[in-house]
Amino acid sequence: MGEMLVVLVGNLLTMIDMTELFGGRRRRSRRAASARGERVSVPCVLRSEELTAGRERRGWVAGGEGPVTWRTPGAEPVPFDPGELTMQAVDRQSVTFHAAGGRTELRLHPDEASLVLRALAG
Repeated sequence: MGEMLVVLVGNLLTMIDMTELFGGRRRRSRRAASARGERVSVPCVLRSEELTAGRERRGWVAGGEGPVTWRTPGAEPVPFDPGELTMQAVDRQSVTFHAAGGRTELRLHPDEASLVLRALAG
């Protein structure tokens, strides 16, 4: 009986997506901070001719008080204004936006797309 319980618990643990579980908690925390009017940094992937030399780079788009900025690990934030964004693709892990005729691509989690779009619009 004890062995069966260990196997059952082991199988259940492999079915839990821990990344999504903890990521969901961080996303809810960022949404709550944004609702309070705080500045929030949202993780994303950006490909931009101007900011990333046309390569995909992981970083953060920060919005809230002040201008919207983009930063990569270890770098200073720079102003980020891609212009009008058009949604190109969406799945449960990411939503992709293009701007400036495809010269800029922004990819982030669907739960946080509204935070970034609101910051860019305001």
